[in-house]
Amino acid sequence: MRTRKIFYHTLFLIAVLLGTGGVCQSQTDTEKTVTVKYPPDKTVMEFDLLGVSLAVPPGTADLIKVNVNEEEKIRIVPDREFECFSTGLSVGNNMIQILAIKQGKIVNDIFINVFRRSELESIYVKPPAGFKKDSFHAKNRKECAGCHTLVPAPSDRKPVSMTAFPDEKMKGTYDQAASVSTCFLCHKTLISYPFVHDPAAAWSCLSCHDQKAEPQYAVKKPDTKACFNCHLEEKEEWYSKGFFHGPFNIGKCAICHNPHASENPYNLIKDTWDLCLSCHIDKGSGRHIVKNFSNFHYHPTRGKPDPSRPGKELTCASCHNPHASDIPRLQRFNYSNLFGLCKNCHAK
Repeated sequence: MRTRKIFYHTLFLIAVLLGTGGVCQSQTDTEKTVTVKYPPDKTVMEFDLLGVSLAVPPGTADLIKVNVNEEEKIRIVPDREFECFSTGLSVGNNMIQILAIKQGKIVNDIFINVFRRSELESIYVKPPAGFKKDSFHAKNRKECAGCHTLVPAPSDRKPVSMTAFPDEKMKGTYDQAASVSTCFLCHKTLISYPFVHDPAAAWSCLSCHDQKAEPQYAVKKPDTKACFNCHLEEKEEWYSKGFFHGPFNIGKCAICHNPHASENPYNLIKDTWDLCLSCHIDKGSGRHIVKNFSNFHYHPTRGKPDPSRPGKELTCASCHNPHASDIPRLQRFNYSNLFGLCKNCHAK
């Protein structure tokens, strides 16, 4: 999978160097052709979902296909002047092809490029030349007002308070919150995952997004300015420690956590082991655990039961705290030496 991502990223960079910009837009902006209203070509996105808006004048197409990196993702039978949808993004450049088809023939073939940043892998941290962020809500989009209310509802303005979102209060209220949120209609795919952050599930969008920010609805940076408004206990505990994990130390919680929803517990953007190895690739073998007293043994770092956490799998987090610790190397359990940590599982 990673090889495929690098292939598309390399292919795109070659196109840029050759002067094509990786773009092949065959449409002209006339009344009788399908056009992309959002996003513009060469847009930078931070997360894995992209909202797309197309203008589809009546009679211009009876089918629209959307391919991302040559893989078909969406089919739409247009029945309105504007068609909006969301599609997933891979890290790096995403070549998005929009095919407008009428009576079985391709009448429009549009390519746009969207770069998804990721601070987990160095080649995806900095976008290629000419790419820039584009905030949908930063512009007055009058064409959207026919179908959408573009001003947050009172329900989207819940107070920033951890007491507003305890799990026992949230059960059974998600659908009710969505029914009165003006953000929900466009952004509902953000929470279409098993693990959902409570403010997102309650559609309390303005708990984190600032309506008066520039660009509009931006989140305060560093991330901890928003996260620690609710996570007060964690703030107090972690800052009392002597050693900090890099992402936490610089206040970039979203390097590891998706602030809306995820396939993984704790809203991690990958499962724990794969997430840690995104930066610490040399630790996957387990040699770092036993190298000081063995030249040939390896300690498992996954695929085994965790003796210290019954019912859970052994991961990097079995021995290391991913936020802060009083022990070097972010060791858990406050043992002053490696053998003390080992004895936590290997009592004999």
